[in-house]
Amino acid sequence: MESSLYVGLSRQIVLNRAMALVANNVANANTAGYRAQNPMFKEFISKERYDKNDLSMVYDEGQYDSTQAGTIQLTGNPYDVALSGPGFIGVQTPSGQIQYTRAGNFTVNNNNELVTSSGFKVAGPGGDGISIPTGATEVKITDEGEVAADGNIVGRIGVFEFDNLQDLKPEGNNLYSAPVAGRPAIETKMIQGSLEGSNVNAIQETTRMIEILRSYQSTMRMVQNEQERQVSAIQKLAKTSG
Repeated sequence: MESSLYVGLSRQIVLNRAMALVANNVANANTAGYRAQNPMFKEFISKERYDKNDLSMVYDEGQYDSTQAGTIQLTGNPYDVALSGPGFIGVQTPSGQIQYTRAGNFTVNNNNELVTSSGFKVAGPGGDGISIPTGATEVKITDEGEVAADGNIVGRIGVFEFDNLQDLKPEGNNLYSAPVAGRPAIETKMIQGSLEGSNVNAIQETTRMIEILRSYQSTMRMVQNEQERQVSAIQKLAKTSG
């Protein structure tokens, strides 16, 4: 008797999850290096308590990222870098862990360290930071990530690749963690003075948002109608037995 309510509730839960991901995509449509996130669902079979039929519900299995690269745009800023290829740039988090990003909109902090837009240190191949000498007038970054200030090599930006990009887990601040450390990149080149844009299609994501909202509203009406039907049936049975 309650089966349809359970099915409807399971659908509402996953639709709510899908809406959160789509809303986050729309919010990051102009975020450098951002990659759209998509939900993954599968069927979950539950044994019915009151009859011999199984109950088919929807289950939130997780999410996956779109691996399509965003459009590379010329900025002219010497501290902006874009990646051409599948790699990710290493970043030192405050905890000391190395995480990864495609966002190359870097700057220099008060300690002359190369940092991300969130203030995290850009990591070299061995995890060490990169310092730009005070007063440097010309900074060049090669396609291999080597950083030179006024002609002197001061470090190298660590670029890493992974066997399966879906193993990367979003951690916020446009960063990803990985269960296994990335290997030095061999198929990725760095482009100075440019940025990779978000790969979000804002129009497509807005359309998805409308579709999810309509599905949620339709499911909510179904659940409400079923609840009213059950209440009505109980009331009739009570009157009959009385």
